[in-house]
Amino acid sequence: MDAASHTGVDDVREIIEAVRYAAVSARYKIYIIDEVHMLSKNAFNALLKTLEEPPAHVKFLFATTEVNKVPVTVLSRCQRFDLKRISADKLAAHFGEICLKEAVTAEPEALMLVAQAAEGSVRDGLSILDQAIAHADMAAGEGPAGGAQVSAAQVREMLGLSDRAAVRRILGLMLDGDAQSVLGETREQYVLGVEPLATLAGLLREVHLLTLAKLGAP
Repeated sequence: MDAASHTGVDDVREIIEAVRYAAVSARYKIYIIDEVHMLSKNAFNALLKTLEEPPAHVKFLFATTEVNKVPVTVLSRCQRFDLKRISADKLAAHFGEICLKEAVTAEPEALMLVAQAAEGSVRDGLSILDQAIAHADMAAGEGPAGGAQVSAAQVREMLGLSDRAAVRRILGLMLDGDAQSVLGETREQYVLGVEPLATLAGLLREVHLLTLAKLGAP
């Protein structure tokens, strides 16, 4: 059940009525409630008694990205599993395999940009990759090439990211203490459509890499 669109007590009551009966052809009945934090307070209260004394043949799976919005009374009656973010390297490799199966060519840097933008989420990354492929198709037209070419420049433009050369240029000006030139370069990136937060994130990433290099970290 999608709790984002089924938030009321009546939706939960349907589940409560159904859990009385065992599965016909399986050992367990499994109810998956996605975005469970969207349930109303009354809906949570209606579900609470069933969670306290669940039938032996029923399992509940609650999925949420905002666990802090789930009432403590519900959390205390559940086993909690926090799924870790997937590293950008693994995501980029996964997206590369998908491109290979879809007959789409993509630059390694483009895949890494998509993976970084996904922030550890495969689902979000696939959505971004799908957009990147659509942009590449539109840029290439319907020629006989038989596949899109996803480039790093296209992904940067699509996501509103600064290219690394511009970020390093701004960082160099900052280290030189040339505030006027920094403002001018930042303004130029803004006019080009680059998000200011993306420029700031790029600067932070470069400083982080410089710090790692200085400390001799891998």
